[in-house]
This record gives sequence, structure tokens and C-alpha cells, in this order.
Amino acid sequence: MKTPYFTIIMPTHRRAALLRRSLGSLRSNDFKDFQIILVADETDAATMQVAAELLGDDDLFIKRSGPKGPAGSRNLGMDLAQGQRIIFLDDDDAFLPHYLGQMHTLCERHPHEILYGDFRVIEEDREQPQAPALSVQDYSVEGMNPETIYVKNFIHNHTAVFPRHMLQGKRQDVYLSSLEDWDFLLSVKHEFPVRHCPVLGAVIYKDRVNPGNRRSTTQQAKDATVISDYLSIYKKWRAPTEALKLERQKLLTSVGFTPPLEWL
Repeated sequence: MKTPYFTIIMPTHRRAALLRRSLGSLRSNDFKDFQIILVADETDAATMQVAAELLGDDDLFIKRSGPKGPAGSRNLGMDLAQGQRIIFLDDDDAFLPHYLGQMHTLCERHPHEILYGDFRVIEEDREQPQAPALSVQDYSVEGMNPETIYVKNFIHNHTAVFPRHMLQGKRQDVYLSSLEDWDFLLSVKHEFPVRHCPVLGAVIYKDRVNPGNRRSTTQQAKDATVISDYLSIYKKWRAPTEALKLERQKLLTSVGFTPPLEWL
């Protein structure tokens, strides 16, 4: 097997219909020089069928053990990745057909940076046949100050393209209940430069009509968990300026908790 240009790491968890859409978007891409590593923390016959149909000879499909969650699956994918550059894609999201080709061109132009682009959000109702789209909106993050990522993440997980050598020794935190992709991005940005590219390629599907299994049983518990994760990340990656500390405090105050600045 020759070294692929991209390795696309996909965690999955018993969502075969969504996985089919996601893998199908990769197969529809104009650029073909990539390897897929699909990692399931739990599987079923339907998932295995989709993998058999849509994965190629150079792709990998792994059923891993251990605690459930995307962070552990992404970590295993990074251990096995062969591509020159790594992209993460969840099993319910997709890429537009031109995306990989455009990113290939930009990666060749900026070989020593982490690149990130813009994205499309489609809200859908997954309880209805064919999961009809309820709304479609494109988002550009051009002009965002990269330092504001120390306050809140604006670089979507699926829009970032990493040179593989920059991820050596890096891990996503399997103990965070949420925001593990943001924490991971901060760990890499801490050492390497990032650059926005005006490319619309990642498609993020949201089902706010039927939110499905939640990480907490009540909204209050969910909010408390997110606040805890924010504080954990803020403690790990300290704000480089006083202005950013104040922005962190303002954000947490808006959800009902005001920490002292020395925590931030």
C-alpha cells in the first residue's frame, strides 16, 4: 500500500444509516487519494454491512474494546493512520464532493500549518423517512481571531486538516464528557500554527427535533457537565492574556456560573 495523502478517521456507534451517508460522501469526492479508518466502539450487523459495501481494500474497520465514546476511537485511528495528513469525520456528518481536492491543493501550498475551513449546518428530522432537511445554513469563520479559540471553539472538528507528524504523542481526552475535540485542537495549536482557508466542505447534520440519547438526564445536569468540561479545559490551557480571561469569565457567567479570574 502506498502512503495515502489523507487518512480520514471516523468513530461510529450503531448508526448504520447515517454512516452510509457519511461514507457515501467520501466515495463521491473528486479526490481519491485517501484511506478511511472506521472505528466502532460498539457494532451491529447493519454497521458491518455498510462497512463491507463502502470501505475499500486499503481502508480499515476496527471494533475496539474499552469505554464507549469518540475520543477513544479517534485515538486508535491516530495510532494506525498512514496518511500524510489526518482529518476527523463523525459518522453522522459528511463532506461536499469538491472538499478533499481543494484541501489537497491548499495543503501543498501551506505544508507546515494546520488548515481549517468553513462549514454547512443542516438541521434534519431523523424520525421521518429519509431524514428531511429542515434548514440549511453556511458558516464562514474567516476573520475570526485565532486566539479566541482559548475562550470557545469556532473551528469545527471536521474542518481541520493536520499534518500527521504534528499529532505524534497527542491524545483526545477520554475522560471529558464533551468538548474533547476542542481540548485536542488546543493541545496541537499550542505547538503549531493554524490557518483559515476559504473552503466550504464539511457538512454538519443536526437533529434538534429528536435529540436522542443525552449525556445527562436533565438540562440542569447537562449544563453542569458542560461547565465542568469548560473549567477543565480552561485550567489545562491557560488564557494567554487578561482580556481572554475576562472573556472566559463572561461566557461562564452567561450560563449561571462566575468563576474567579485566577481559575481561568
